[in-house]
Amino acid sequence: MSRVLNFLVEGPTEKEFVTNLIYPYLWENHGISNVRTITIETSPGFKGGDVRYQARYKPNIQKLLRGQEDLLVTSLIDYYRLRTDFPKYAESRLLPDVIQRVSLIENACFDDVNDTRFIPYIQLHEFEGLLFSHTKGFEELFPDLPNANKRELIETVQNFPNPELINERPQFAPSKRLERLIPGYVKPLWGNTIALENGFDKILAQCPRFKSWIEILIQRMKA
Repeated sequence: MSRVLNFLVEGPTEKEFVTNLIYPYLWENHGISNVRTITIETSPGFKGGDVRYQARYKPNIQKLLRGQEDLLVTSLIDYYRLRTDFPKYAESRLLPDVIQRVSLIENACFDDVNDTRFIPYIQLHEFEGLLFSHTKGFEELFPDLPNANKRELIETVQNFPNPELINERPQFAPSKRLERLIPGYVKPLWGNTIALENGFDKILAQCPRFKSWIEILIQRMKA
């Protein structure tokens, strides 16, 4: 049996993102077909959010690793509002650079699980940041937005060449910007539609940390 790549995700939007964007890219460009997506049961109905490390994240990782030997397990969860029980969380807050903070937590998760088949990944700052990789999704899908709203969305894309760095403060988080500027925005409905309109290649081009993660997965699956 060939190696299986398992994605542990925090909600239905992330699950659809793996299914509709990551998987087709892996298959069409690299011939990787054995991909599974598992949603962490964080709330009734698997709505996402509230990913607790000891109670939910780590047990799910360990359960997957107890499966067949030739597999990889990775995760797709948000750094925004990450629970403070994640390893090295307190120490990470002392670091001046947010990329260093996330990397410290990821490395601590790897050390705690202690299995080379585990590739932890925490999205900086949150999934919705990936949607700001291009203006096309906003322009094509929401042509009737008020001009001021459309202009702010476009300016956000232009002001953040790396949309992963869009501010983590609650009022400026990517998800809050979308909810404020797009009336009726609902993450499960619009999140992947915007991503598909922008294109996965554009996300890879604009989001270096995300791209690095995808490249690591490809390398490990082909090793």
